[in-house]
Amino acid sequence: MTTVDELREAEPTVFTRAAQRWQDLAKSMTTRAEEATRALGALAQWRGAAAEQAKQQISGQRTRLGDLARGLTGIPPVLRDAGERLTRAQEILRTALHTAHLHRLRVSSDGYVADDAVVVATPSQAGHPNRAQLCAELTTTLRDALRQAATVDAEAAAAIRRITQEATGMAPGGIQVCTPASATVPAAGTSPAEVKKWWDGLSIADRESLLATDGARIGALDGIPAVVRDRANRVVLAGLRASLGEERTRLEAKAYRTPDDEKRLDELRGKLKGLDAIAQRLAAPPSERQQQPFLLRVSADGQGRAVVAMGDPDRSANVATLVPGTKSGLAEGGSYLNHADAMAYAAARAGSPSTSVISWVGYDAPQSIVPGAAQDSYADNARADLARFQDGLRVTHEGAPSHNTVVGHSYGSTVVGHTARDMGIKADELVFIGSPGVGVERADQLNMPPDRVHASVAQHDIIKGTNIPIPAAGLPPSAPDPMVPGPGQPGPRLEIDPHGPDPASPGFGGKVFTSDPGTRGPALLGGLSEKAHSEYWEERSSSLRNMGRIIAGKPTD
Repeated sequence: MTTVDELREAEPTVFTRAAQRWQDLAKSMTTRAEEATRALGALAQWRGAAAEQAKQQISGQRTRLGDLARGLTGIPPVLRDAGERLTRAQEILRTALHTAHLHRLRVSSDGYVADDAVVVATPSQAGHPNRAQLCAELTTTLRDALRQAATVDAEAAAAIRRITQEATGMAPGGIQVCTPASATVPAAGTSPAEVKKWWDGLSIADRESLLATDGARIGALDGIPAVVRDRANRVVLAGLRASLGEERTRLEAKAYRTPDDEKRLDELRGKLKGLDAIAQRLAAPPSERQQQPFLLRVSADGQGRAVVAMGDPDRSANVATLVPGTKSGLAEGGSYLNHADAMAYAAARAGSPSTSVISWVGYDAPQSIVPGAAQDSYADNARADLARFQDGLRVTHEGAPSHNTVVGHSYGSTVVGHTARDMGIKADELVFIGSPGVGVERADQLNMPPDRVHASVAQHDIIKGTNIPIPAAGLPPSAPDPMVPGPGQPGPRLEIDPHGPDPASPGFGGKVFTSDPGTRGPALLGGLSEKAHSEYWEERSSSLRNMGRIIAGKPTD
């Protein structure tokens, strides 16, 4: 039976939210039935055996969808009633617990109330001189509340099972309430090819049921079509904004906040800022400079995840993925959306017939220059996810294979380089901009033809400071440093270069394209500036124009 703690901590709103999901599912089934009706109308003039067979299949599908939609409309009222009944049981329980606490009575997990001590009655306790009688009354009340809660759950499950069996025409025991046995969602990390095979084998009813009941897992799987992931993740996005917003409100309302509270509050504000930026972009109507967006993943785990495609990657001739670098995360997701829009527009201006550019905030990036960005571990931890995502783009693409480009900026270029070096990356072009190094000495070590490896760095980009000559350690100040040449003395240099040479250097072996110089910094830093490191997406800049040309499959300058 339900325990006291379980009922006290229960969330009756779960039933309300589930009711809305089932209502959305029924509505979706109705929409699909209407689409089938329109499809039949469009085939009215088609004649012949093949035509009749197609019409019969569509007609049968329309009937099944309509029947299923009508049947599923009975589920939301059941769930709403269950939520209301659970709320009443919870209120009764909490009132009884308050009374027990007031009289210093002990309550067991199964609802029995006992008086373990002799207590001198206070004025507030004087209304119940017979404490044994009070224990008996509270026990009856609590046990009844627990039984009501257990009954609510069992009756709701039975009603939903009966309705789904009737709606689908399956025999009792042939269907699970939420997820059909044949539609068990693949585990995270399953290959995109296996995921696609699984998805393609599901019935329409199974797909819609999974989207309604397990949308978060569906939306995170590489190998699921972009339009489906977008549907699932928009629901996830709304849920995250609501739950994180509620937590932020609770923390802001606290009279005293601990340092941990303040840290969490800053984190919540940052993530909500990113989620709000995504929601705003999703709501924007398509225009010349902004294509239809597709939300391919969103999560608040770790630093957060946000994968957003500008344009449908499954139907575009040219598809690019932008991997951002140090300090990237959900909180800064809005700027990467703008970068993706700018790159898609640049590709269109370069002659791309159809383009999708994806902002891939899909890993935990280093949040500091030192020591974070000097470490390989962040790139190594991201390799499998980036490789699988690129595999998924190939698997779900419709028609002729697309021309795929992966662009890494700053530490993101290190992520792309490590992935290409260690796992191979299913792309036609690699682009490194403002790179600290990509984990190899030469372009031909990236499992990609060197003429398909492109790089650029602005003249004043502070990233150039990752190659700084320093004296050899352990020598007295007066001693000549064998690693640092003196005047007229050529020789090797000891360099700070944790990720390898700049891929835009002449000896790397790739193709170098032009970027504007960028904002000049102070003379003390040799003219280098942080601002120049983020100016590659400036409108009409050489770097943006050339990235657009690479995405479109055109030569650069």
